[in-house]
Amino acid sequence: MLSFFTMRLLDRYLFSELFKLFVMATLTLLAVLLLEKVNFLSDLLLGKGASFSVIGMSLLCLIPTFLGLAAPLAILMASLMTFSRMSADNEITAMRASGISLYRLLLPVLALSTIAMAGSLYLSTSVTHRSNLAFRDIVTDIVKTNITMEIQERRFSTRFENVMIRVGEKKGDLLYGVFIADSRNQRSPRIVEADRGRIVIAPAGDRIVIDLADGVIHTVDEKDDSYQTLAFETYGVGIALGAEMTGSTEKEIPHLSIPELRQRIASIDARRAAGERIKPPSAEIVALHQKFAAPLGCLALGLLGAPLGIMSHRRGKSGGFGLGVMMIVINYLVWMVGQGLGSEGKIPPELGVWAPNLVMGCVGLYLILRVSKDTMPTRLELWLADRLRRRRKRR
Repeated sequence: MLSFFTMRLLDRYLFSELFKLFVMATLTLLAVLLLEKVNFLSDLLLGKGASFSVIGMSLLCLIPTFLGLAAPLAILMASLMTFSRMSADNEITAMRASGISLYRLLLPVLALSTIAMAGSLYLSTSVTHRSNLAFRDIVTDIVKTNITMEIQERRFSTRFENVMIRVGEKKGDLLYGVFIADSRNQRSPRIVEADRGRIVIAPAGDRIVIDLADGVIHTVDEKDDSYQTLAFETYGVGIALGAEMTGSTEKEIPHLSIPELRQRIASIDARRAAGERIKPPSAEIVALHQKFAAPLGCLALGLLGAPLGIMSHRRGKSGGFGLGVMMIVINYLVWMVGQGLGSEGKIPPELGVWAPNLVMGCVGLYLILRVSKDTMPTRLELWLADRLRRRRKRR
């Protein structure tokens, strides 16, 4: 039997190998997930005039969400590649010859999976909804505070519905030679001309006000076919912003905390019980369970990676990489399909969320038992092998 200190040294060795690969896999997956937002963020930078610091803040807001998605997959990749390399180098064989069981080798995997699960659980329950809301607010502020970029010198801007704006010159936030054709009131359209003005965002953030100075208002009243002019020293033209500019004032599902999700689910159930015809809260239930299912996936995928790595050692030291990528794709597809079907109510939402963990966990436990028994074939495998031999003989 190996001494206690030897086992501690072995645990430290395994944990360090797992941790290094876990960090590398996490950073790689995080970069891949962030690439999905590159086009959107580049549009904000180039099209909306956002600064690099604002783009950096928006990226920071995305990281908690993407880390929660990347952690379980990174654990799978780290566990699979570590045990694949050790098995290819015959380290697993040497350890088992020294009396160390596979179950004992899984302790460092469980330790790292538990740490990753705790971190992911904290992010999903306490940080993710806040970061998603902050990201939405940043994007909305970028659009709202850069509305002046939509108005160019000596060009008619039709960005706002039923309002046409033209300016002769722009100097920062100041506008000179302002012309506004306002036809929101079809019965009494008006034209406003002013020497200068500036755009101000209303405190509520749902509208802008163009503060004008030294100008004239031309109004036509279709009722009595009259025409009026009114000179002013200061005048404000208010324009409501569309939903795509302001963002919804109501929180969406990704922006809700656990108590808020439960409250919304209870509210929808109560309205349905009262006879109101609305959709069941399937999407809210999926979001609620996902806050716990994704972190617990670290344990399921961590335990799955170890036996898979040992079984893939014949492909070489890097044989676990391809298998790991394939398992990541399979897990992601099962997760996406389950979430989609659960959100639409085609299957129970709870099943749609927990199915990936159940499938991967059961497969992992089965493979652990197989590998711990030196991969002895099961009766089903023996029956299948016998059937294949018979078919070959017939040919």
